[in-house]
Amino acid sequence: MADQIPGVPEGWELVAIRKPIKGDWYLDGYATIGQWTSDEPSPFIFDIIRKIEKPARYRPFANAEEYMPEADRKISRVTNDNQQMTGFARSTGCDSLGLWMGDVYCTWEEMLDRGHVFLDDGTPFGVKIDE
Repeated sequence: MADQIPGVPEGWELVAIRKPIKGDWYLDGYATIGQWTSDEPSPFIFDIIRKIEKPARYRPFANAEEYMPEADRKISRVTNDNQQMTGFARSTGCDSLGLWMGDVYCTWEEMLDRGHVFLDDGTPFGVKIDE
């Protein structure tokens, strides 16, 4: 990784250099990762680090069968220039290539690429890719 700081383990990032407080992850003098568990702050200064969280990735639904368990969920509305709108839509039908929302038809790829999300939890309109 090009922006990796020497001495900070892969998958972690440096957030501060200070005395750790309860719950902080830090690098000790031997480059070992530890977590400060005491209610009292450390008397020593360490590199404070945190795990880099990778954002979840999604792919379009492959077909109607894969989409069917989600078919009753409300879907965000999106303008032609991919901006979220107030309100929601529901699918009124689907086939192997995409779905209808009223008289508007979109492919599975278009739904994800345009930024549609499920209204109840904000997750992208697609299938989460497990890594």
